[in-house]
Amino acid sequence: MELLSCYKVASINRACAVVQSRKKGETRGVKVRHPKPLRPMICIISGFFVTMKGRLFVPLRRDKYFDLQLNHHVIRTLEGKRMRSLTITPDSLSFCYSQDIEEARVRTVYGVDRNEKNLTFGDSSKVVQVDMAEVVKVKQTTREILGSFRRNDVRVRGRLARKYWKRANNRTGQLLHAATNIIVDAAVRDGAALAIEDLTDIRKMYRKGNGQGEDYRFRLNSWPHRKAKHMLEYKSAWKGVTVIPLTKSETYGSSSTCSACGEKLHNPAKGDVAHARMLWCPRCKVWMHRDVNGALNLSERGLARFVSSHPQSGEKEESRSQASTSLVQAGEEGLAGEAMRGNGTKTLILRVDASKLIRRVSRRIDRT
Repeated sequence: MELLSCYKVASINRACAVVQSRKKGETRGVKVRHPKPLRPMICIISGFFVTMKGRLFVPLRRDKYFDLQLNHHVIRTLEGKRMRSLTITPDSLSFCYSQDIEEARVRTVYGVDRNEKNLTFGDSSKVVQVDMAEVVKVKQTTREILGSFRRNDVRVRGRLARKYWKRANNRTGQLLHAATNIIVDAAVRDGAALAIEDLTDIRKMYRKGNGQGEDYRFRLNSWPHRKAKHMLEYKSAWKGVTVIPLTKSETYGSSSTCSACGEKLHNPAKGDVAHARMLWCPRCKVWMHRDVNGALNLSERGLARFVSSHPQSGEKEESRSQASTSLVQAGEEGLAGEAMRGNGTKTLILRVDASKLIRRVSRRIDRT
């Protein structure tokens, strides 16, 4: 039987991607292993497959299709969407589709403070903490289970490690999905943008040789802060929520600086269990939770960044707080291209092509 052109194109594209990845590895000086057999997979672009009356029709040869019944969830999800491609594996079918997302009007900015045991978000009116202690418990339990094995066989230990860490990562992903859904849903409901701190290279603080215990380094190095940021970014893009990525300089001192007066906060005395995760402000004379204080500072700095992308032409220059208040009351909203002015090369909304969004009311988001 002659192979259809759609399957030929899919095979050629995949082979080209493998060769390009191999060349990049050689350019970077990475030792390239012998290529392993690829997982069986076919990617068909739109136009070759058809969804009709709750069924999927995949071409076998000219004018002959294999049909498959879709469940109600898939039918509801694909309703009104523009299909881009279909990926077929021995175990799954994955659809890639696109839709137009309306830009949500920004009324406030929520600072998102990512910590080992919680995700804290909010502004001056309210702050919410999402408990993530279960993630730490799952990681620690998996480590203890693997440490209890005494098999003197590297292959068996490796196979068991992959099995248990895959289960732990799946559980961690489930908890992160639930937590990030709470944050994005709250931003949609309250018309808020999300200011996310920059934690790049934070794990350099927990490297071997820094005088820290092995258990402490394991906990902090297994902290999935990057995964939480990625989830917040793509879920915000789906819902039309603006994301404000703060720089390292804007992130610096967000937890150790008083959000009310700007004074440097002091740590509690050694052994003061009653004020764990608390900091003392000598000017305000109050104890502050470091995570809540961090979220408030990120909210203020994110709002300042958002205001700076809206120059008020023809008006007298206002103070930053007055400009922020007037912007929030007016319900102003910026395009992705506007956020680039004076803020380096990063766009306000990550993973969105800003050059195609300028002067448009909606943006197009692809998701699989």
